[in-house]
Amino acid sequence: MTAPIPYAQYPTNPPWVTPEPDPVPAAQTGPHTHHGRLLVRFPEEMARAARPQAPSWAPVVFWTLLLGVPGVVSAVRRGAEAHRGGNERYPYWIAFGTVLTAAVVAFLTLRTT
Repeated sequence: MTAPIPYAQYPTNPPWVTPEPDPVPAAQTGPHTHHGRLLVRFPEEMARAARPQAPSWAPVVFWTLLLGVPGVVSAVRRGAEAHRGGNERYPYWIAFGTVLTAAVVAFLTLRTT
């Protein structure tokens, strides 16, 4: 049994005609990166490069220690501002919860002694 000749190499011209040369591929337009991302070693590190700096969580701690309720307002506002900038909201709520828990524990400890 003989192996079939692949279709791309099967001669289509008669033997007395010179074969046509293969067409030259056209130049591609657009970027050389087919995947559309930056050619850097760690592209996931570039995702946060253009984001603005996240607001500080220190005012949340201050307002929570001072009165408590303004700490909620500060955490909500700073969390929303961080979210608009592409950052996470949870550091402000962690700061609020930690300071409030520490204040309650300190208050109960001082009250029982």
